[in-house]
Amino acid sequence: FLINSTPLQVTMFSCCENVSVEPGEELLSTPVVIEVLMGRHFFVEPPNCYVTFTYGGREYNTETHENATSPQWPDSKHELAYDGQPISIDFAIMQRKSREERVKIASVTVKWEHFLPGLRKVEDYLVTRLVDGVKDTAAIRAAATLLPEGIVGAPERPQGPRRKALFVGICYAGTESYLPKCHEDAEKMKNYFCGHWGFNDTPEDTKVLMDGEGASESSRPTRDNIKAGMKWLVDEAVPGDSLLFFYSGHGSQQPNFNDREKDGFDETLVPVDVETCGMLVDDEINEILVQPLPAGVRLTCFLDSCHSGSGLDLPYRWNPYMEEGASWHLDQGGYYGDADVICVSAAADDETAKGVPAMGEREDFPSGAFAAAWCVACEVHETQCKMNWKEMLKIVKDVCEDFHFGQSVQLSSSQKFDLKREFNFHDCIPNSNDKKGAVVNDGETPVYPSENKLKKSAFIQHMQQMMQMGMPPGMDMGGMMMGF
Repeated sequence: FLINSTPLQVTMFSCCENVSVEPGEELLSTPVVIEVLMGRHFFVEPPNCYVTFTYGGREYNTETHENATSPQWPDSKHELAYDGQPISIDFAIMQRKSREERVKIASVTVKWEHFLPGLRKVEDYLVTRLVDGVKDTAAIRAAATLLPEGIVGAPERPQGPRRKALFVGICYAGTESYLPKCHEDAEKMKNYFCGHWGFNDTPEDTKVLMDGEGASESSRPTRDNIKAGMKWLVDEAVPGDSLLFFYSGHGSQQPNFNDREKDGFDETLVPVDVETCGMLVDDEINEILVQPLPAGVRLTCFLDSCHSGSGLDLPYRWNPYMEEGASWHLDQGGYYGDADVICVSAAADDETAKGVPAMGEREDFPSGAFAAAWCVACEVHETQCKMNWKEMLKIVKDVCEDFHFGQSVQLSSSQKFDLKREFNFHDCIPNSNDKKGAVVNDGETPVYPSENKLKKSAFIQHMQQMMQMGMPPGMDMGGMMMGF
């Protein structure tokens, strides 16, 4: 396979389940799995529709869905031989009028130019209507995945892939930085991910750090405990494992003194003992969470905090607020890694994130606007149709905009990937980075020295003014934590 015209050696540890194989037919060594997920807006009566296509001289069919005008067909997966060339398939949408009568009501030709191991694209394809009653917006939703040779997991973990998760929620009780209900979000999101996404709610696989009444010293989200939790999360990870990190609490910034940050600041997480132990800086978080992971491991991070856009210092960033067709942006302050790491953040580096404590009154709903928006998007993904990352981010973006809080969700990654990739926490794409470590400044001249010098000077002046006003060290005018 070629990525950026460079040959890539790939070892993949993922496979598709419930693939149909005819009796006596051997499983193909490098097949492509074609799956028809959903048909939308056909509006024919009666709506007994299914999809059929022919490939390699053999006909494939989905099952008939009989009860909806916007049919969601049962998952139908078919293995096709793949020789490295583009695949083009003519899909026919059929209506079953009776046991004997079947009518072709629409069609669409889909062409997949290339496949990346582990990348499962999900997309709508508008159909051409062939009879009256089919709406102009009618489409089928289809996915295509390359299944390379290999097994699920890695030889060093014969029992199969491991799924581990760390949840951190901080309310800063008894301080001027109090965040109502925020600490409870850690427990609620733990229940959600364990209940819906296959993470295991056991002490061996899941940890929760939260402050508040009754929190033990070992479970308090102190700086040391958060660092220890991060190290536990990535410890002994092998290809095939999927990891999750969720943080709900204050985020902040502090001056960057190696001149690698364009805005002059490092992004930080704020532990409950920040006044005595300081903050967790993005460079340090990347060093603990990202750098130790080998290729073939998937890590997903959610940062529901202020100034969190580049909170993991990953090398690639994508902004859902850019124009259609915009591509990944290389973050000059990021660090390359081997694993497949995706981070979704509640706000850009220069923005604050907001919470809605009233939402936290619900037993199963988080109080953070960003976390709540993800719950809405996940519900659509689970109950209506499987979506890709771009579609999920659009829903989160729209919900956050409905709150009118002025925060913009951000996406960063250790690997560039097609945003039509299906939203999932357990798939993994190969490492396409040809090196590891800092994107730039490998012993070279500092990147942004002149402009950052002015920003640092202004920051120090701001801190001096706050202390002259008698404000506690580390507190800004709005009650948010600031680094110094």
